[in-house]
Amino acid sequence: MKFDKKQYLEENYGRNVLPLSVFDNSTRPGGVPMEDLLFYKKGTSITKLQESLVKTIDHYNLFSSRLIMIDNNKFALQYCTDGAVIDVLPPLPVCSDHVKVEDIKKLMMHVKTLPGEPLFAVTGIPIEDGVIGAISCSHAVADGISLMLFLYAWGCIIEGKSFLPPSPQRLFKGEPVVFETMDKQFTPPLSALSAEIQNRVQRNMNMKTFSKKEYFSDEFLEDMKDKALLENGQYALSNNQMINAYLLKKYHHQILPDAGTIRVRVPIDLRDVHPDIDATYIGNAFFMSFTEYTKEDINNMSIYEIAYRLKKSIQKMRRKDYIKNIAYLSAYGVELKEDVFKDYPPYNPETDILSTNMAHFADLDSLGLGSKVGSLLNIDTVVQTCFTMIKEESNRMFAQVTGMYPLT
Repeated sequence: MKFDKKQYLEENYGRNVLPLSVFDNSTRPGGVPMEDLLFYKKGTSITKLQESLVKTIDHYNLFSSRLIMIDNNKFALQYCTDGAVIDVLPPLPVCSDHVKVEDIKKLMMHVKTLPGEPLFAVTGIPIEDGVIGAISCSHAVADGISLMLFLYAWGCIIEGKSFLPPSPQRLFKGEPVVFETMDKQFTPPLSALSAEIQNRVQRNMNMKTFSKKEYFSDEFLEDMKDKALLENGQYALSNNQMINAYLLKKYHHQILPDAGTIRVRVPIDLRDVHPDIDATYIGNAFFMSFTEYTKEDINNMSIYEIAYRLKKSIQKMRRKDYIKNIAYLSAYGVELKEDVFKDYPPYNPETDILSTNMAHFADLDSLGLGSKVGSLLNIDTVVQTCFTMIKEESNRMFAQVTGMYPLT
């Protein structure tokens, strides 16, 4: 019996096939995955970590997905039995304090956002004082907050604690399929995809980045905010705004040496703003604001002036009426209206810095980590130039600064 592709899709949309949004379809295929390196101390066996991970994947079934091509350059998630990959490697004779991130990256599995490929992978590596979990997750299935919600649930399952289940607003409602039974027309080779996707894959393979961490104590940030108010009574600024301004002032020459104008892009979490989107929504639920500065602006403005401009720009795009006008909740998840992107500037690594704030997860204890359990060794994002903020523990935050050139 001949396989009817159209009939299969019509019967399975929402069950084990979820179409990507307009935005995801235009940016995700061939894209770079989000990747984190976590360290768990001894006392938690790798067997327990693995069993807990499987249980977490059962809750968050978007992470058990492969990508399929459903039309010319249109893609969907396929809920598959082998969509999530777990690999345990032989032990390494090294302690966590001496782990070399680049060495771990060479050993771990990196997912590819291409038809037929798993979209989520965890590589477990035992070391002398615990276990490293190397996570690779395609941005086609989730944004950074979704991944943090997943890690939080994983930590709770390890510890035997309860947690809020993920929102059903985007999860599959059917049973996973065995991917090998799917017709091959859903999984064309790279050569059959558009030149744009092929170029994206080649460009990402050759992408080189450099990272370093900057630490900020609560006392330091409170002192900065007090000084901001002394400079101008309107400068009531958040920790995130202060850190962005501090980093921009310190690193803009190193990160974007040739840019005359720099654009800071900040994701606006639609879970916080759009009344129809659940707080535990799993998928991509954000829109990007941007704030422009010339190099002359950054050199001449105070840190507090830089932070205030960022604040006003984000406030303008976080208005509920504005968000409801550009985004809506479809049967398959969050959609951004097509006309939004007609005049919307795409990310440019030569001029743009993406600033991602994960500090609102309180601290790494909320992820089942923290000083007693483990630590976050490294974060890799999907872009070449970014600031990523994390609250490591009470009274200490860090920002991971990433650029295309060595950072001092």
